[in-house]
Amino acid sequence: MLDKIEAAQAFVIDEFRKTHPRDRDAVLIMIALLWFGLLAGFIPDMLRNMIKGREYQLVTHLHAASSVGWMALLTWQALLIREAKPAAHRANGKRFGPILGIIVAVSAVATVWFADHARLSNPDFNPAVMAFQLGHVFPFAVLTAIGLTNTDQPDLHKRMILLGIVGIVDAGWSRWIGLDIRELIGQGYAGQLLGRYPLSWALMMAMGMYDQITRGRLHPAFLPAVGFTLFTQVGAALLFFAPWWPSLAVRILGG
Repeated sequence: MLDKIEAAQAFVIDEFRKTHPRDRDAVLIMIALLWFGLLAGFIPDMLRNMIKGREYQLVTHLHAASSVGWMALLTWQALLIREAKPAAHRANGKRFGPILGIIVAVSAVATVWFADHARLSNPDFNPAVMAFQLGHVFPFAVLTAIGLTNTDQPDLHKRMILLGIVGIVDAGWSRWIGLDIRELIGQGYAGQLLGRYPLSWALMMAMGMYDQITRGRLHPAFLPAVGFTLFTQVGAALLFFAPWWPSLAVRILGG
């Protein structure tokens, strides 16, 4: 029985390791959607803050630069595969991937702390929002780490890298349409979830549908990765509304 299970698992993995004619197009389309999802929120938000004369923390500039660098690296890597240059792809990944991924994750946490600490004196600031700010760092850090440590499995590697970024597109959505959604339906659970995560849900669903159409099944790591992302999203919402969380968040921020 065990031999049959292992044989079936090996067959499934082999199906995913075979390159489908549409794979390279699908990856670039996904990357384009990720660029759009992030920039559509951050660029208007940045312009609004510039008009208001808000000054950003130095670590915020580091996080922004490293995040753009990460997306640029991802785009470059996808184009190298499209041009049939796997050796250059692997070399770039080893040279830039781990260090840049660490900078993105660490600078994200640092940005949350310094930016929120500076806003503690603002009466309109809700420290509970730190639950959402930190929540999307976890899927990025965990899934990206899995992707970077499994470069010998291209099928797993590319799905985890993409899903890691899918887990943070709420940072763009919540600054874009999410603002209007929360204003329209309120700041309750529905407003917070729909005002932050629909784009990530749509992208994860699209990835699953693509594998179902091209392979007839989901990659074995897909549902666990999606489940982990959804867990962090729901967990962030529950933490946001926990009555004890705002005071704890203030203490964490040094207030």
